Amino acid sequence: MKILLKFFVILLLMVLVGCNKSNIIEPDSLNDEALIRLIESEEAIQNFDENFDDGDATGFFVGKSFGNIYPIRVGRRVTGIQRTFSREIIGDSAKVQVTTEYNGFLIIAGKFSPFSPGDTTIRPDTIITKPFREIVKRNVTFKRISSRFDNNKAWKLQAISLPEGSTTIRNIKITKVELMLPGRVPLIITSPLDTYFFIGDPIRDLPQRKKDETVSIKVYITSNSPEEDFVTITYGKKLGNQWPKIKRKLELVSSVQVGDNWEKIYQGNWNIFVTHPFGRFHSVINAVTNETIYTIQGQVSSFTWGIPYKVN
Repeated sequence: MKILLKFFVILLLMVLVGCNKSNIIEPDSLNDEALIRLIESEEAIQNFDENFDDGDATGFFVGKSFGNIYPIRVGRRVTGIQRTFSREIIGDSAKVQVTTEYNGFLIIAGKFSPFSPGDTTIRPDTIITKPFREIVKRNVTFKRISSRFDNNKAWKLQAISLPEGSTTIRNIKITKVELMLPGRVPLIITSPLDTYFFIGDPIRDLPQRKKDETVSIKVYITSNSPEEDFVTITYGKKLGNQWPKIKRKLELVSSVQVGDNWEKIYQGNWNIFVTHPFGRFHSVINAVTNETIYTIQGQVSSFTWGIPYKVN
């Protein structure tokens, strides 16, 4: 009798274990392949890569120098992009830090002799290329929306932080960005990796911009140079030959020495033109040291933030 009872107990345990194995389906894991697919499907993130890469030097016609070069065109050409991920998954939520390494060349086309600022007839007589490696980080959160095993579609991108990055040489740093629109509460950013926008949320989604709208932007930096640095904002998207992306140089409006560094404010306008396409995009704010742009010898020292936005 005891032997028979033990037999039924063992049989019952086998049945229960078998039922558990057949009824429970584990959700997809967020492996690197899945993360790349999910992250790069968000057009605002994809647009950051496009706007970080100028492709070549773009025109500014600065017409002044604090070293031995008078820049005419400046831009980045990215030759390689590599992403790595650090993930934390708790229940139906996941937080992933995305680290993107950009390798390429900073291209400076200019002259060794001065010319009048804004003279578009001037052509460069020298081109300098400087290698750079910049590491950009951002946080991305995901929400599990299904328990089915369906090629990682069980996870949905929920929110993205702003990106922050720099070269290994750090002689310049962005400390704050202010965006101002008439009649709206200013958007003030001091910690990009702690500033999130929730995709598709009617209240916390990407900042909305309207066509024919001008945003006033202030960028606060700390620099090791008393001279003017090179601070720009790049935005938009090139769609064939109809809409080129825009890169604007911001102007220095304040500089105060604090210890061995200079606290500076750069200001300009971020114009959403009537011809700007609808959709989700990503601006790139980049600060480069004076020595990088205006001297032959200076290695690339760069700091980058970005702000996604939506045009509707």
